[in-house]
Amino acid sequence: MPQQSRYEALHPELDVKQLIQSARVEAGLSDFGDESFFAPMEKLLDCAARDVDFHEQGLGSFKFDVVRCLVNRLRMQDDFKRHPEILDEDVSDPIIITGLGRSGTTKLHKMLSTPDDVQKSYFWRMWNPARFPDAVPGKLDPRIAAADFSDLISEDKPGVDAAHHIEQGEVEEESMLYFFTFENWAWCQIAPTFSFHDWVMEQPGNRPYRFVKTMLQYLQWQDGGRAGNRVGNRGDRPWILKAPFHLPYIDTLLDCYPNATVVHTHRDPRQTMPSWTKFICNLWLIQSNPVDPLVAGKELLHSWSQAMMRYLEKRDRLKLDNRIVDVKYEHIRNDPMSVVKEIYRRTGREMSADAEQKMAAWHESNEQGRFGRHEYSLQEFGLTEQMIDDAFSDYINRFIYRGSSSPLFAGVAGVA
Repeated sequence: MPQQSRYEALHPELDVKQLIQSARVEAGLSDFGDESFFAPMEKLLDCAARDVDFHEQGLGSFKFDVVRCLVNRLRMQDDFKRHPEILDEDVSDPIIITGLGRSGTTKLHKMLSTPDDVQKSYFWRMWNPARFPDAVPGKLDPRIAAADFSDLISEDKPGVDAAHHIEQGEVEEESMLYFFTFENWAWCQIAPTFSFHDWVMEQPGNRPYRFVKTMLQYLQWQDGGRAGNRVGNRGDRPWILKAPFHLPYIDTLLDCYPNATVVHTHRDPRQTMPSWTKFICNLWLIQSNPVDPLVAGKELLHSWSQAMMRYLEKRDRLKLDNRIVDVKYEHIRNDPMSVVKEIYRRTGREMSADAEQKMAAWHESNEQGRFGRHEYSLQEFGLTEQMIDDAFSDYINRFIYRGSSSPLFAGVAGVA
């Protein structure tokens, strides 16, 4: 009798109906509202069963994440039915940071998130956006403690912290919210399913972006609405968001957030690609046995160069240069206060003395490498400088300046 294939063994473990039933039992709810996400969820599970060499703990972690997302959707839908005013919340004008991974997006996101008069994407809010039924008004939100059980926070994640340290009380990129759509390539960053990535990139993207917008409205409503419930808020708290995954969806992003200020950070792909690949390979180890680094290098180079090509095409076709603040990585590292002041200028917001002090203090107290040295090379992933230059030629010619000084805010003609 032939040995059972990995797919045949995994497919029953990743059964859509069983996971949905588990979520309904855990939540004590049954109504998901719009169930159109069932089809992409089924696609994700099928691709994961085919592609991912899960270790035992990793398979349990992956299933836990799927059920967690489903439980949150059930709880959100229950709140949407009880509080239709949630969808009246205004989230139209966030500051959104994007760019290739490892290009300074995290530092900029955390600095801009330090003032009190902004909406903050805390990890624990991104991990469980829906309110817990046992929450007590005036008491510590139980979702904070629940976030400690995330594999992304646990200590056993070699190499991840050095590149991107995560704490439940720190802000984190809202790409975590796109997991709840089951229709975004964020899933491919925790599980190496390249076939799901290819499928997602063929989808229009409108549905997941619209759903995440409702999640931001929901989170804002929980925090007292646009004006907030804290003394001193001025009533204009914009969200501070960040995700590299927005690049190929820049048009959809701006459709959802028409008054957004988009900040694009720029760093040479010769540095970002091996750094990102090393980080993702370490992140995959939380759920998967090691992936061949040569395969990882090839696949991630393809996915990110294609994402950048789509971004540049849409940026030009829609004439978005004036909508985007282009910032060099070197200036985020060395002169970040000039960067944040320019971003405030472009948003039309006034920077208070308190906000300036908080951002400067974050910069001074968060040295690069304080959680370990993130070491990487092109060679370990079968990449060369020429391969990077060929894959990103249009982007490099337009935004990357090698061997000479570059302007602080780089645009098509040199200065935006």
